[in-house]
Amino acid sequence: MKKSIFLLMALVVSAVNVVVAQNHDKRMAQIRQAYADRLAIMQNKPYDGPFNEIGVDVAQNLPGTGVYERHDKYYFTQEQYSADGSLDSQLYFVTSKETYAHGMHGYYWEFLWDSMEGDPMFAYLVRQEGDTKQEYRFYFEKGKVIKVVPELKQWPKEKSMETLHPDVIDKPADVLKLMKDKQAMFKMLLNK
Repeated sequence: MKKSIFLLMALVVSAVNVVVAQNHDKRMAQIRQAYADRLAIMQNKPYDGPFNEIGVDVAQNLPGTGVYERHDKYYFTQEQYSADGSLDSQLYFVTSKETYAHGMHGYYWEFLWDSMEGDPMFAYLVRQEGDTKQEYRFYFEKGKVIKVVPELKQWPKEKSMETLHPDVIDKPADVLKLMKDKQAMFKMLLNK
């Protein structure tokens, strides 16, 4: 009797794991397609006239670090009337490049949101230290991290300029916070 209960529980757990894996694979395919679609729109700019983007450039001399530069680009949907009668745009893609010490150290981020719902979908980071570059990918569904590449256990352990910076990413949930900060900055820039 105990063996059959254990076997039944093992089969149920196995079936649940298969369904979860299939859902993650389906979500990953959706994210990849949305990413490719956004890049195509931004590269081909499908119409004449201004494109829906905001650029922010910052350059300063930081003590102990030297020259710091950041270049952000916010891509968003065309303004439409919301339920309360105000005009509203949805942020769907951001690129952010930060360099220190004349490019010897830096971070390049790409963030992707669902253009209809505004939910985070994907974040991509290239961390550069001298000639060495490392890539990180974060996949999201409904405000939760569903996959990180490379896995968390392969991230740098030291707390220094080697960390995943933009104001210190220690865990994947910090990337969601960074994405919310970018959304808040976008709203502030759009409403100026």
